[in-house]
Amino acid sequence: MEKVPFSQLSRRSFLRVLVTGANGFVGATLCKKLVAKGYAVRGLVRKTSDLSLLKDVSLELVVGSLDDRESLKKAVQGVHVVYHVAAAVTDWGTLEFFRRVNVEGTRNMLEASVHAKVKRFVLVSSVAVQDFIGGQDMDEETEKDPTPFPYCQSKREAEALALSYHQSSKMDVTIIRPGDVYGQGDRVSLLKMASMLEKGQMMTIGGGRVLGAFTYVENLVDGIILAGTHPKASGEVFIITDGEKVTWRRYFETLTRELALPKPRISIHWRIAWILASVLEFVHHTFSLKKRPLVTRYLVAHLRRDFHFSITKAQRVLGYHPAVSFDEAIHRTAVWYKKVVRGE
Repeated sequence: MEKVPFSQLSRRSFLRVLVTGANGFVGATLCKKLVAKGYAVRGLVRKTSDLSLLKDVSLELVVGSLDDRESLKKAVQGVHVVYHVAAAVTDWGTLEFFRRVNVEGTRNMLEASVHAKVKRFVLVSSVAVQDFIGGQDMDEETEKDPTPFPYCQSKREAEALALSYHQSSKMDVTIIRPGDVYGQGDRVSLLKMASMLEKGQMMTIGGGRVLGAFTYVENLVDGIILAGTHPKASGEVFIITDGEKVTWRRYFETLTRELALPKPRISIHWRIAWILASVLEFVHHTFSLKKRPLVTRYLVAHLRRDFHFSITKAQRVLGYHPAVSFDEAIHRTAVWYKKVVRGE
């Protein structure tokens, strides 16, 4: 691979990138935008991956997995920037499971990238590293309390691991922490949520009055791309959200209006939801049930208090500014849902 000054990495003719988890919601959106901008894009996917979100996208696909080191060595050959998006993202699972994917998988990806002399490694983490202590305008320096949630712990450990590679001068590393990601292409959360809304089964906690960390996927990938090319992003952590103060009530009301569905009418107190989640989790653990409980303590904790973040650092350092407003983002999401799911 030819040597490229870091100042020239934003010049598209020079930049070759690898996106892990390329077939996923965020990964596919990132690939599409990178290709549209003229970058040479390679996507890492598993042998069994659903590639429907990458249909008609002009990129090179390589088959591999985070626990297959040889496949990762091949994937990073000739690459300048790695966008590590692949991860286990769920509110249910053991710490062993999350560590295997989110920590050890990241370690394998980092090692392969160092070996290939990658210029920059961008780790897509999560604002969930804060646990759910709650607050408004929290930032990258907000103190983290101990967390009981395996997902949050694994993301903290992955961040610390990635930053250790930067601090030891093995490789340039930048970390992005997205909030609650939504938008067209979400075939997991949105499809389940919309189905419950259509059946009148969606419940809110405390009337949905608390703030969320809403992050439209197109805005997010703009921030991710900046993290991979901006010289001042080196060794830094950035929170990326839409930057608006939006409650869960507003989110559901805007979405249901766009989808011509009734608003959620059922609301329960967080204490009742917590007891219910605790009982369900006990049953699942006792009987070794593999399916996720209907309600988890992670979900209740997440929706109990304001969970809002400042994007001042990303604005100041990266020049990041969300291009799509919340209302427009929900409209685009609804249009996609009606076309893909309803066939309208």
